[in-house]
Amino acid sequence: MLSHSLTRTHICAVLLTLFFVTLISFNANAQRSPGMNADGDVLGGSTRSSSAIRSDGWQAAINIGYESPLGELKDIYNGSPTYGINVLRKKDHLLFSGTIDYRNYKPKYADFSYIDEDGYYYSSKYSRYRGIGLYLGVAYEISFDGQFSFYGGLNGGFILTSYKSTINSDFYSGTYEVSNYRTNYVAPKLGFTYMLTNNVSIGLEAKYSLGVTGATYNTRDGGTTEKGFNSYAGNMFLTYCF
Repeated sequence: MLSHSLTRTHICAVLLTLFFVTLISFNANAQRSPGMNADGDVLGGSTRSSSAIRSDGWQAAINIGYESPLGELKDIYNGSPTYGINVLRKKDHLLFSGTIDYRNYKPKYADFSYIDEDGYYYSSKYSRYRGIGLYLGVAYEISFDGQFSFYGGLNGGFILTSYKSTINSDFYSGTYEVSNYRTNYVAPKLGFTYMLTNNVSIGLEAKYSLGVTGATYNTRDGGTTEKGFNSYAGNMFLTYCF
């Protein structure tokens, strides 16, 4: 358990370090070298970067982050890195998005031991828990100082989950497998963006998927309820503005 914690800490530290080094280096380059005239003299004037948050247009982004499961999954699985691609549309203060992302949770232990209500022991093994997220989002963005912006919003959609569990006891053995099972996903999000150039920005985002319960109904079996995906995550974005 300690090694997993150290690994996650190291990953986060490296990512954050790279993020801030990139931010500082771009900001420094924007403020250096104000230029020369035809005679070779250094020109005066403002050294402020010309990059600015856009109020309208299309954007494409890639993201990498880390996600930790909550609820029942938290007892079985560690968190994992997440990777995603995004298409965004900016319209004044509104930011619309479409996202596809991927996570791959690893079980905390090779075997899990349980005791049932009759006092009998049994063991379970779990495969990795894989999920492909497909969701839309909307956010309200406020720009500060032209280069920084903050936003808050909501993502909604579903995650296609796949996993397998094997149960062994003195009285029963069996396997339960799920492939591309659709799980509800609803997640508030908060983040900020920094423009590196007129077309490129970087950003950080935090989101919390609520585990909202969904319902299905058919005439033969009646109604059922399914608990939605529940987790918290942090992501870094690299975005290109068209």
